[in-house]
Amino acid sequence: MSAHDVVILGGARTPIGRYGGSLSQIRTDDLLGLALTHACERSGLRPEQIEEIAAGCVNVAHEGMGDVARWAALAAGFPDHVPAYTVNRFCASSLTATIGIAHSIAAGEISLGMAAGAESMSRSGWALMKGDAPFMPRGPVFMLDTMWAGAGGPPNPRLLARDAYVEMIKTAQNLATRYEIGREEIDAFALRSHLNAAAARDSGRFAKEIFPVEVPAVRRGETRIFEHDESIRDDTALEKLAALPPQPGTDNMTAGNSSPLSDGASGVVLTSAARAEQLGAKPIARVLASAAIGVDPTLMGIAPAYALPRAIQKAGLTADEIDVYEVHEAFAAQVLAVLREFRTQTGFDIPDDRLNPNGGAVALGHPFGDSGTRCVLTLATELRERSLRYGAIGICVGSGQGVALVIERLPADS
Repeated sequence: MSAHDVVILGGARTPIGRYGGSLSQIRTDDLLGLALTHACERSGLRPEQIEEIAAGCVNVAHEGMGDVARWAALAAGFPDHVPAYTVNRFCASSLTATIGIAHSIAAGEISLGMAAGAESMSRSGWALMKGDAPFMPRGPVFMLDTMWAGAGGPPNPRLLARDAYVEMIKTAQNLATRYEIGREEIDAFALRSHLNAAAARDSGRFAKEIFPVEVPAVRRGETRIFEHDESIRDDTALEKLAALPPQPGTDNMTAGNSSPLSDGASGVVLTSAARAEQLGAKPIARVLASAAIGVDPTLMGIAPAYALPRAIQKAGLTADEIDVYEVHEAFAAQVLAVLREFRTQTGFDIPDDRLNPNGGAVALGHPFGDSGTRCVLTLATELRERSLRYGAIGICVGSGQGVALVIERLPADS
């Protein structure tokens, strides 16, 4: 390993809460601050040692106050001299933040940084739209739910004309139609996600990356400790999933085979191999390569099938050398389409035991800004726990993008 290599020291994440659930009483900036603090502690570092923070968040209006990374760090007690910036690349926001910090370390601009992500879909606000004129006249006002509008709006007419703002669930249906994926196969994958996630929870596997969160008392209740992902349904079955009605505008997409609305935060610490040696720290993984690609927004979920092969090739590897694939589960149908197209692109069928071994967002939930670093932490932990070597992450992005990252487990004596 070269002294200039970028390595992951460790990280931590909250349990993922349901929409309106256990984490809904915690501000977005405070939620992110918890992840920053615990990621530092688990990596054996002090906040003042961090040279830069990049955090993913999609809904940065409302409590995010624009740059939620900076506000969260300050509120959590990080010193004023630690800079921070926020990344919004929808579902791959914090994966992009991870890649950005890795690039800064590789370029020699910093030697120790943190990537993180947070989203509180429960606490997303409303936005009142101004008119085209500098001073909006009196009259009716258009109001957007920022959770659905990507913290943006009003829409651009040219993009509306090409259906670029299509609902994400309809993009999953588009893929199911194109790749001829039926309801039974989709529901079976959703069930797999829940069963794998339940097994990871019950075995204590997830406890290795989760830190318990103290949930404030509500009304006459008492303060309690929240320590398990809240949306896992180990009591579900194919019959129950089959009974759910399709969502409007789709044939096969249901609440049961889609990722649920949720809240969560996570963080990972990255450094150079040389700085890790100076600190006496034991890295758990090395960053090898990354890639990003754009696709038709109406087929956004397919993008990891193109981004993953690029990242794997840049890492000097072949698809069959990857021991664990973390393919983000925005929708069960979307992952199944990615598997089909990945085979077309590479000639390699990802074996079932290498794919999302601990379930994915269909079971855990998908707090937009959190999902990238959550996947990085889950993958790095999985490689370490099973003494496997290579892992790859692929995340689809609303607007038609895909981002991928390849990492390598490092031996304990490295």
